[in-house]
Amino acid sequence: MPRVDLHAHILPGLDDGPVTVEESLAMARMAARDGTDIIVATPHYRDMELEHQSSRIIRELADTLNAALRSDTLRRSTPAVRIFTGMIHRLDMSLPDLVDSELAITLNRTRFLLVEPPFSRLPSYVEEVIGRLLTQRLVPVLAHPERNVVFQQNPKRLQHLVDDGVIVQVASGSLTGQNGDDARRAAEQYIRRGLAHVVSSEMHSQRAPRSPQLSEAFEIVVDLVGYPEAVDIFETNPDMILEGRAPQRERVAQSRLKRSWMRMPTIEINNPITERTRRSWKRTFRRVMRRTTRG
Repeated sequence: MPRVDLHAHILPGLDDGPVTVEESLAMARMAARDGTDIIVATPHYRDMELEHQSSRIIRELADTLNAALRSDTLRRSTPAVRIFTGMIHRLDMSLPDLVDSELAITLNRTRFLLVEPPFSRLPSYVEEVIGRLLTQRLVPVLAHPERNVVFQQNPKRLQHLVDDGVIVQVASGSLTGQNGDDARRAAEQYIRRGLAHVVSSEMHSQRAPRSPQLSEAFEIVVDLVGYPEAVDIFETNPDMILEGRAPQRERVAQSRLKRSWMRMPTIEINNPITERTRRSWKRTFRRVMRRTTRG
């Protein structure tokens, strides 16, 4: 099963992502080396609208990158990666009208639409817009809700949207703490409670906090809920979305409790150890165990 990155700003010159094709290719190569097989290019609709860019250019640039990456793979024997297309849309009252006018672009031409809430406040019309999208037979994929103040303080509001059929995408930078402690705590809570279906890089460049690398976030999710659930979140669920199928929605809390006997024993050491170091040791231990089991 391939690792799939559903939210990426990798196409050159369309929004606040890379400027040149060379930068885009460098980001794709970095993602491939890190273990990502599929990247969905999702430029901001608003930025393209302001620049009077036609949506046709998304497919053209994706084709250009795919051709260059295929040549790269053959010439350098580097890991292969493919670019799919989509777009991210602001969650506002005009969005259903964009859908009706066929200006909104879904993920890989499926019924799944990537939408972005504001970071600070949450407008009262959010549920209304979500409801209209659902009646249009679209499935909203809500990008990085853990970075929104209202969702941080009131996760039940996010729970209600998930119960209505919304898919939740968490940013890898939130899990690694690069988007702040509040976003990290919210992201971890969503993962533990089974509210998050997908983790994506939201890459904008080769540099943190929005780099193409997903491996550190993957290991954090393994630490939170276990390896099988992490595979669902980084591979199975996003792959199902690209095929137009609803991803897994099972709660992870019960399965996590069932595997509690597998947790590593606590080792008492006099010298203080940071939580980051402790997690790093545990991830290394799990990688060794997985390789041993596969062998």
